[in-house]
Amino acid sequence: MKYGFSMIVRGDYAAPATFDAIAERAEALDIDALWASDHLVMPPFRVSRYPGRADGRLPDDWKRTYYQPFGVLGYLAGRTTKIRLGTSVLILPMRNPLEVAAQVAELDQLSGGRINFGVGVGWYSEEFAALGYAFNDRGKRTDDGLTIVRKLWSEDKATHQGPYYSFEEAEMGPKPVQEPHPPIYIGGNSPAAIRRTARFADAWHPFKITPEVLSEQRPVLEAALRDAGRSADGFTVAPKIALTFQDGPPGDGQAPSEGRPQDIIDTLRRFRDAGATEFCFDIMTETLPVVLDTMERFAQEVRDKI
Repeated sequence: MKYGFSMIVRGDYAAPATFDAIAERAEALDIDALWASDHLVMPPFRVSRYPGRADGRLPDDWKRTYYQPFGVLGYLAGRTTKIRLGTSVLILPMRNPLEVAAQVAELDQLSGGRINFGVGVGWYSEEFAALGYAFNDRGKRTDDGLTIVRKLWSEDKATHQGPYYSFEEAEMGPKPVQEPHPPIYIGGNSPAAIRRTARFADAWHPFKITPEVLSEQRPVLEAALRDAGRSADGFTVAPKIALTFQDGPPGDGQAPSEGRPQDIIDTLRRFRDAGATEFCFDIMTETLPVVLDTMERFAQEVRDKI
């Protein structure tokens, strides 16, 4: 089992000193990975709602400060030596995939082969509009983008004729350190995300899922892998879930992994039994003291009991 934590990349605590403190503590505790989330611009909501909060709103301090994952992970690549670094998740359809392929390959070189490439299709239609990308075809553009990045990473001269991008014998370097490429994590819980996982990915990365739903969806993932001609044996399943230590059990609106240490242990065991092999933990109070304390308590009170 592997365990990672989301970085503070947004809000008033997001700063280089915070990145350093979290990374130093994570490596000292032998945490497996640190993950950076992704937004570029935050226009006012017209139809969107943020799925990570019950009120559907984005905190005001996120709008003031939101570090980009490539900047944060490039910084951490030079400040760390062993921990893996990932995007959870990069919104691929609101970027040019040729640029993304180069950026991720460079991160993999700078980190010595420690990058996880987490991809999602996004939910924030107003952000897409501001960036000049269509929202309704974002799934198709994600598939086209994933095809492109895999070609550019693995082929000396790549050719692609797709619905959105076309090129012939394009050369790109440096290539990633990891072969054939950095592991691809597909974020999302939908049937389309599961099909995309089976087609392109090395890991399924569902968000805010419960052990019960994961158990129900595991056969769906296995069937999709079989349809794609792949084996489900040893396939990585990496839920992204909240982690909160508190004096009582999970309350209304909280995840089952928010509670007392034994509540968390029991929940993670249920995830393990449902097929989870890795976790990315979201800390719901994004302050440096809370993140450091949560990592410390997880390592001391929970990890060895799963």
